[in-house]
Amino acid sequence: MSELKDVHAPSEDEAAPSKGEAAKHKAARTQRWQYVLDACIIIAMGAILFWGASSQFSNKYNDVTRYQCYGISFWQGNAALQSLGLDNNAKSQCAFLDTSSSSTLAQKMQARHFPAFLISLVEAQPTSQAFHALPPEYPLLTLAIFSPPLFAPTAWYQVIFALLMIIAAGVIYLLIARYRSRPAATVFAFYLAVGSWATALGRFDLVPAGLTLGAVILAARARWNWAYVLIALATLLKLYPAILIPVFLIAQQTQIRGSWKVWRRWQGLALFLATCALVTLVSLLLNVANTLYPINYFLNRPIQVESFPGTLLWLGKFVHNPAQYIFTYQSLNFTSLLAHKVSLLTTFLLVVGLLYTFWLQWRGKLDIYTASLVTLLVVVILGKVFSPQYLIWVTPFIAYTGKQNWKWILSWGAVCALTTYVFPFNYVDIPHIDHVYPVIIARDLLILGIVLALLHQATYKQYVME
Repeated sequence: MSELKDVHAPSEDEAAPSKGEAAKHKAARTQRWQYVLDACIIIAMGAILFWGASSQFSNKYNDVTRYQCYGISFWQGNAALQSLGLDNNAKSQCAFLDTSSSSTLAQKMQARHFPAFLISLVEAQPTSQAFHALPPEYPLLTLAIFSPPLFAPTAWYQVIFALLMIIAAGVIYLLIARYRSRPAATVFAFYLAVGSWATALGRFDLVPAGLTLGAVILAARARWNWAYVLIALATLLKLYPAILIPVFLIAQQTQIRGSWKVWRRWQGLALFLATCALVTLVSLLLNVANTLYPINYFLNRPIQVESFPGTLLWLGKFVHNPAQYIFTYQSLNFTSLLAHKVSLLTTFLLVVGLLYTFWLQWRGKLDIYTASLVTLLVVVILGKVFSPQYLIWVTPFIAYTGKQNWKWILSWGAVCALTTYVFPFNYVDIPHIDHVYPVIIARDLLILGIVLALLHQATYKQYVME
């Protein structure tokens, strides 16, 4: 009997591999189900966001139709816009384009006695011709986003653009799932669906947001050269990622030991500057006027109604200084006798908030993720412009830092819900906006409270390693 038992019963060495194989098969099955779950969440997120974006398709003056005008104008010139019926009269989709920006700049340069060769360069860049009509609101690199949907029929541009932004949202989801956790990625999808329902696929902000998140992830792993290249590309799409350069420098310098003259300390920054300079040089060679205009556009914009400075102007009516609504720079803004004072106050608070954030990071009380998040939040809440799509800049970092913590979900979820309640549901006309303005104030105060809570927590936090 013992011999039969020895023959048929597996030894310990034989049983061990079978147990190991079973564990491997179980892990493989679990991983497959996780991939299926990721796919389902991305599809659900994309469907919800597409629903939101489609609510704006009927408006031929929305942001995506402007992108379409920029793309056609750059590649085919003003003649193509006219042949497609997009620039035939003052009410046409692309009638907002200024085809005289180069000649106007040349006249100003002549009046100020600029060198003749510079004036000739500008005069040789007529904005009405192909390859010279750069987007006046955005840098040159945005054409890489605006152009691919042009291969589809003109009527399908908004649909194709929305599908491309779904891919961008999916990439961000996978980045968070891979480098943080799946619960954090799921929370990101929730925030995006609730707070950017009508804007995520109707703007291109998901692309610079994804590049910025990727840059911070690389920086946290000391892949500095690639991190600086990615943040440069993000900056060349939207200017705001440049504010994270001090965060990168502080994190990098605290990691590197030795002399401050070591090239390794500054190589990444040099790559950032070189990348920005190269693309800007190409842009200047194509059109000087529209290359410089985005900077002028940003600096001269008045206080927008949804911004925190705007809430201060709105409250001015209770001290006999009512603000007036004006529509300029493609947004609804405020004009008021208090505007200059409020602008100085909030700019001062912005600078103080940024410097204090950088100081906390330098002291080791903020890691690079939280420092990036607080920096972006300070810029968003204290800047003179707040647009609903600005939530897209911050949402990946909120999800990455807060993960599935209920306090984060409750607070930022409320910010998202209030933002969507304002736009698109009540951002109709001035009476509607004035009626829901207390909601705007509540949203802005909630963001400000989150910033102050993060700074307070970091102030009394022990040293953290990057």
